[in-house]
Amino acid sequence: MTDDSTSEVFTGGCLCGQLRFEATGEPYDPHLCSCPHCTRLSGGAFMTWVGFRRTAFTWTGPGTPASFRPWPTLERWSCPACATHLGAAGEGEDYLGVCVSALDNGAEIVPIGHSFRDGTPVWLPPIPSTQSAS
Repeated sequence: MTDDSTSEVFTGGCLCGQLRFEATGEPYDPHLCSCPHCTRLSGGAFMTWVGFRRTAFTWTGPGTPASFRPWPTLERWSCPACATHLGAAGEGEDYLGVCVSALDNGAEIVPIGHSFRDGTPVWLPPIPSTQSAS
């Protein structure tokens, strides 16, 4: 029998409370993304993501997320009532992405990368872990 008491539990959900989820375990690859999809969905210069193993993620209700496929192999989830963006998953991937803004306890998650950095405004400073060494 394994001791699950040492696994960190992350909970989250949408703004209106119709959707809740739980992710257990070590967060993977926290990063910002400034691709055209993320900037349009977020209404900002980036969206912040963190990964969790698919097997450690559960929708806990009470509602069911809406699904949108911007590509045939990628599914994005949001709340059908309040439109909060919650996460995304690629087909066949071991990890799925959760929007850090949807986490109840995501304030301590620090991004370590920035995808599509070239698409961000010049006023947005790079996160320290992605700066080039001089």
